[in-house]
Amino acid sequence: MRSTLIAIALLATACAAPPAPVADGPPPPKTTGQALAQLACPHRIAEAAAWVNHMPGPNRAPRQLIVDIRLVEATDTAVILKSSASTGDTLVLEIRTAPTAPVPGRLGYREPVPDPLPKKISFFCRGGEVFALDTIEQVY
Repeated sequence: MRSTLIAIALLATACAAPPAPVADGPPPPKTTGQALAQLACPHRIAEAAAWVNHMPGPNRAPRQLIVDIRLVEATDTAVILKSSASTGDTLVLEIRTAPTAPVPGRLGYREPVPDPLPKKISFFCRGGEVFALDTIEQVY
């Protein structure tokens, strides 16, 4: 009887599936395109603002669209460039690492006010959006 039980137990374990491998930790988080871009981009935006300056001044166009960005790391050296991916509704600005910057930790962009004014400003870094503004203030 004992040998019969051992034989049945051996047959049952032979047919069982091997145990699942044990992971070294929790599964990696699911990331969206924006989250992936943020992981790949060495520059993180702490805050950003955009406004239209209607006040004329010396050596300045009477109306400018101004974008000001403060990076998380005050020592980051980067530049910001307008992307050819910009459309009438969305101004796309690309953040790129640079060996030096006019003001480390800060980025600025200016252009004559486009007509129509964009509804959104998207900040891209290494191929993905890392930040966006949906509000452009008016300064008189």
